This record gives sequence, structure tokens and C-alpha cells, in this order.
Amino acid sequence: MSDPAIGVALGGGAARGLAHIPVLEALDDLGISPAVITGSSMGALVGAAYASGITARELREHALQVLGNPRKAARRILTGGETSPLSLLNFSISRPVMIDGTALAGLIMPENTARRVEETQIPFMVTATDFHGASELLIREGNMLEAVAASIAIPGVIAAPRWHGRLLVDGAMVNPVPFDHARDFGCDIVIAVEVTGKPYAGKRKKPGATALVLGATQIMQLQIAALKRRLHPPDIWIAPPVDAFRAHEFFKVKEILQAAEPVREETKTLIAQIVENRR
Repeated sequence: MSDPAIGVALGGGAARGLAHIPVLEALDDLGISPAVITGSSMGALVGAAYASGITARELREHALQVLGNPRKAARRILTGGETSPLSLLNFSISRPVMIDGTALAGLIMPENTARRVEETQIPFMVTATDFHGASELLIREGNMLEAVAASIAIPGVIAAPRWHGRLLVDGAMVNPVPFDHARDFGCDIVIAVEVTGKPYAGKRKKPGATALVLGATQIMQLQIAALKRRLHPPDIWIAPPVDAFRAHEFFKVKEILQAAEPVREETKTLIAQIVENRR
């Protein structure tokens, strides 16, 4: 009997998306190479690197190197060669200054990430949201940095490049955990990793305006993911404990990885149970 084809869907969650790494480490521990990886928002950024052949351990080391020390991160921005501080900003007279998504993706992602979506070692798909079409766009080919930039484009904060004339924004707006596309690919087992989490509570009893907007978006994404899960459930659903971290706290990479560490063994146990039950 041949090994089952396993598809992995990595959801959006900004800094919380660093919790994807222990799940991918579990796959490496088991010697599993997914048949396909689908990613939305931060899941697209992590998934692009992993699908390119970068191991989960290398991803961990890269994340710690890039984000583990705020001073080194600032130095990386200031000495990033073509990616200067000004190149990260998207200036326009008609709209507020925003972060350029393509430049940001180029700064954060490992250098040996595939240049194009269709050139990854593991088949890879990116989800984004077509703003004017009010629909999901599944990206299977094209410039990788631009595809990831489209998927991580937070309205009003991170600007995405035009994609064949379309205005795209964060893929998590319509498909927070794109496991349905892994199922459509023909996988026998689908693993979905949800890192949206609940709104950050913190110590304040009353959240500020920004926290309210972000929290409301997280609630919306959780409900979308829950509905899709009820309609067509994946075989394995992993939700790392990320509620204690705010979406922008990328410099807490060590703490996020430590908090998510238990899902490494959980993932291996659930995969073993599924495989055993299907023999």
C-alpha cells in the first residue's frame, strides 16, 4: 500500500503565523514531504519557503536570526542592499504611506526561496482576495514575491502590487485557512493549521481603536474558518496556542515558537492515528 498523499494548509495570523514552524518540523521528523502546500497571508510566506525545499529547522533558524534580535533586525533593514528603508514605503499623493508588500516579502523571506510559485519543489498555491471582485484568487504561478505580497497585504497598512490589473488584499479575508484547495488537489489526508487565534486580551479591560478593529477582523476570520471546517472538515486541525501574542509582535519569535512547541508532538500523534486507522 502506497503512502497517503498529505496536503498542508497554513493559515493567516501575522506574527502568530510563526507557530506554523513546529508543525512543519513535525513533518520533517516523520520524513513526510507534503503533496501540496496551500498558504494564506503569513501562511503563504512560511509556506513559500518550506515548499521551496527549505527545512523547518532552517526556517526556525532564519526566523530567529531575522527577528530574534530587534537591533539586528533594524540593522538588516538599514543595510539590506537594494531593500533600503525608503524602498519599504509605498508613497502616493492619493493615499496614506503604506509598507510595500513586495519589498517586505523580499526582506523577510529566505534568499533561496523559489523565484516563481510554479518552481517550488513541493506544489504550492497562494490565496489572495480580489478587492473589487469581492472574491478569492488562487495563485498557482507567477512571481513569488508578488504573490506573497498580495496574500499578506493588510488594507491600509501593507500595499500589494497589481496582479494582472487586479487590486489584491490579504488572502485571510476570504479564506483564513485554505485547506479546501489541498483537498481539491486530491490529497488523501489534509492538515489545516489555524493561527488566527482570538483577539488579544492583554491587561487592558477596554481595547483601543486599533485593537478593536484587529480583534473584529480576527473574529470574522475565525467564523469563516469554522464554517468552512463544518462544511468540509480537514482530517487534522491544528490550532497552536497563540492568543497571548499580538499580531505585530514578530520580535517575540522565541516566545511564540516556545508556546507552539507542544503542537510538534501533537501533529505527529494525529498523523500516526489517521494513517493507522486507514490501513
